[in-house]
Formats: sequence, C-alpha cells, structure tokens
Amino acid sequence: MVDAIRDHYKKILPVIDIDGARVKFPHGWALVRASNTQPSLVVRYEADSAEELRKIQSQVDEVIRGMQARFKA
Repeated sequence: MVDAIRDHYKKILPVIDIDGARVKFPHGWALVRASNTQPSLVVRYEADSAEELRKIQSQVDEVIRGMQARFKA
C-alpha cells in the first residue's frame, strides 16, 4: 500500500521514501507509512494553515481509499 501511494505521488510531487512515503505539498506534507507494531497505516499531516491541512488530508485520504478499493478487488 505504501509503495503504491509513493508511486502515485512521485509522478506529481516530491516524495521522500525513507520509512514510508513523505509527500511534499506546496503548503505542507503528508507521511504515510506502515505501523511498526500493528497491521495498519500511520498517516500524519502538517500544513501552513488549517485550510491547507484539510486540503492535503482530503487529497491523501481519497488516494488511500482508492488504493484500498483496488487491493480488495
């Protein structure tokens, strides 16, 4: 899952792929990585403003949901 998200974003934004996928947006970033202690994703966000945070979170969550649907199919 993390690899698929990394590959998706590398086409359009800078991505640091050490310990997950940290996507650099113009006004913030999102980090998606596998949990070290349980079978789940850890997702963290940071942005310059609450509005930008909501935008980044919405975009990344939409990509994650799309990836989940593909992995379940």
